[in-house]
Amino acid sequence: MKYAKHIVFFLFINLIIVFLTIFLGNMTRKLELSNNVKKENIQKLEEQLKINKIEFSFYNNANYIKKLHRIYFSYEEKSIEKKIVDIKNISNIQDNEIILINLISE
Repeated sequence: MKYAKHIVFFLFINLIIVFLTIFLGNMTRKLELSNNVKKENIQKLEEQLKINKIEFSFYNNANYIKKLHRIYFSYEEKSIEKKIVDIKNISNIQDNEIILINLISE
């Protein structure tokens, strides 16, 4: 009976440690779930960014811009090729209406 107080004290300390461990485990599980959701969102955004980079690379192509123009504008322009301008020829523009600019000089 000499060590009864010490045994009870250590049992009480161990019980507190067990509850703290369970509490911290629960908190880390919630953090892990929120991190997984954030990782999935980041992956979706990275995929959209890849698609946007591909779209941008096609956008710099004059033929792609002509196709988009045909899709979105129902009327036909007679001289659409004259309105496609390269960067090096942008200072020679006399027409006020510019539809397309070709960023890649050929």
